[in-house]
Amino acid sequence: MTLVAEITIENGTDLPIEGYIHRVAVPVEGHMQQSLERIRHDQVTHFERKSFKHDAGDYVELAWDIPAKSKSTKKVYFDVRVSSYRIDHSDQGPGKHTKPQPPEKIYLQPAKYIESDSPEIVRLARHIERSYSTSESKLRAAFLTPQQMIQYRRQSTRGALYAVSARQGDCTEYAALFVAIARAMGYPARMTSEFLFTENREFSQPNHHAAEVYLNGQWIPVDANLALDPSFGYGFGVGERSKIVLNRNSVWVWSNLFPRGVSKRSGEVEVDMHWRILDAQGEI
Repeated sequence: MTLVAEITIENGTDLPIEGYIHRVAVPVEGHMQQSLERIRHDQVTHFERKSFKHDAGDYVELAWDIPAKSKSTKKVYFDVRVSSYRIDHSDQGPGKHTKPQPPEKIYLQPAKYIESDSPEIVRLARHIERSYSTSESKLRAAFLTPQQMIQYRRQSTRGALYAVSARQGDCTEYAALFVAIARAMGYPARMTSEFLFTENREFSQPNHHAAEVYLNGQWIPVDANLALDPSFGYGFGVGERSKIVLNRNSVWVWSNLFPRGVSKRSGEVEVDMHWRILDAQGEI
């Protein structure tokens, strides 16, 4: 598959924008379901790949000039090989040869939307720990908990604690609650932002959230939300070829930097990001 990031800048001012900088997240490497084969891009004055903190993935930085009263579009192409995977057959999956870095302490700590230290979530974690003996059985129970507690409802991001109290949420709350319970039990876990392309292949931003948990020396993908429907083929350490994982730990999808003084000019400057997924024949 090819994930295309299309960046459009409309300079409505009377002066050129010299040295505009745009940053775009890169599909993650080391994930069981995907490997990043190549990055291609339109011609720009500067192009560089950099890394987010905490092993959350990489991003690319592009710089170019935008003439006055004009619209400029640049594209970045991420060629990604996507395969199905199962943790009981660890030799499968395109990311199998990438040895993960040891998890950082941040993936054990409470965070925004991941309230792993709240009494309600700690209570769930302790109940699981009393009921199961092995690490995998505990984490599988944590994976089932959002499915048992949450009624699916599309909404703005509320997080794990809200999901427990309101008993509702969308894919974000399913993932956040699993991550919070895992952290409360002492297992490093993190959320992932993804493009789910079972129906649409054009996006303004990632349209799905799932999770990863560190178990037996590797990050295991976990999707408690899609597991509600077996036809998707996703669950605890099992997945099909219907997603591209863009980043981890809720880092930004894109950001930009204008040269000094642009904001004080008369006239508007607009920025638009559009994503699409192409198959091997270059078709949506």
